[in-house]
Amino acid sequence: MYNLKLLLNILIYSFLLTVGTIVNAQKLTDAVAKASVSIEECHDWSRENFPLIRQMDIISKSTEYSLSNASIGNLPQISLNGQASYQSAVTQLPISIPNMEIPTIDKNQYKIYGEVYQPLTNFVTVNAAKAQIALMGAIEQQKLEVELYQLKDRINQLYFGVLLINEKIGQYNIILSDIDSTLDKVESAILNGTATQTDKSLLEVERISLRQQIDESKSNQKAFLKILSTFTGQTITANTILQKPSTGAYSVNINRPELILFMLQNQSTAIEERQLSNTIVPNIGLFMQAGYGRPALNFLSNEFDFYYIGGIKFNWNLSRLYNIKDSRKRIRLTTDKVAIQRETFLLNTKLVQTQQSAEIAKYELLIESDQEIIKMRDAILATAKAQLDNGLITTTDYVKFLNDVNSVKQNLLLHETQLHLSQYNLKTTTGN
Repeated sequence: MYNLKLLLNILIYSFLLTVGTIVNAQKLTDAVAKASVSIEECHDWSRENFPLIRQMDIISKSTEYSLSNASIGNLPQISLNGQASYQSAVTQLPISIPNMEIPTIDKNQYKIYGEVYQPLTNFVTVNAAKAQIALMGAIEQQKLEVELYQLKDRINQLYFGVLLINEKIGQYNIILSDIDSTLDKVESAILNGTATQTDKSLLEVERISLRQQIDESKSNQKAFLKILSTFTGQTITANTILQKPSTGAYSVNINRPELILFMLQNQSTAIEERQLSNTIVPNIGLFMQAGYGRPALNFLSNEFDFYYIGGIKFNWNLSRLYNIKDSRKRIRLTTDKVAIQRETFLLNTKLVQTQQSAEIAKYELLIESDQEIIKMRDAILATAKAQLDNGLITTTDYVKFLNDVNSVKQNLLLHETQLHLSQYNLKTTTGN
């Protein structure tokens, strides 16, 4: 009995602990949801959250290891060698001295020795190689920057898409409130005999249609926010306030990461040409060799002995001159190729920039027209509402006026969002 009670207490405690954990986890999830976000924050989050960003650290470490390996070229080169041989003949003195035996070297010979070589002219080559390795690492990272930069376009579309949906939902709710208010008056008019049930039905149909549009907009809003959350790695919900981006002045200068990539590629070809010149430089270095063998340095001694030798070495590989001209031509072609790619990129970017600038001017004009039309439509709607209250027009006429106002206000919201999107697309295109 005691064990049963103990078991029940354990089960109850475990259940409460589990429930408490779930509640705390739910509270933590709710706390993680962002209260307010800006488009700049979404840009930064999407960059940090994108899997490709992890390659930055890999490239950095790989470059570091390659630089460390290249630096070894300046260190002394140490080698250990051994040899055992048999030769068909050995050196002999072609003389004979009475009462004196001239030693003869054995045909089987042995030696083991170590050598230390310190290059003297390798520093220039090694430094150029290190510069090239560092630059290639920078080029790889800049290529990633170019790819990551493309995320801004996606975030712009999602962010402004949500803003437009939010504005539409707000506008629909305003109109819905207006319809509800009108319905109350129509119901009073029905009791007074100045309106019919058909008038009420028309307004109710319009209200149902608006609710459908609100539900559809909320469904689209949820989908957009889910994708935006996936890109940014943040919890962004319908309760999150998306700040409207400022529409300040924007620069027309092009500062895209592609331009930095082209600059680094040009620097790479310059270093490659310098390395090419270094290949025809003579190799000079100091060496020290010490060993043990038979014979040693004294070829007249047939005994095992220690020996050492030191000095300076000189080597000049003139065969590299054969293809140096073609190699330089190839490097120049690469430079020309990068220049053409840069010019093409700038031309295409300026064409897009011109198109987007024209779109901005177009939407600014459309917004001015929308605002003027809205003023007139609001005045017409106010008159229609008064006429409806006095029974001078039908509910069908009033709904038509109401839809006209709704349509032009939706156009204004659309054009304002398109203007902001075009401005941010231009900023993204120019890299500002």
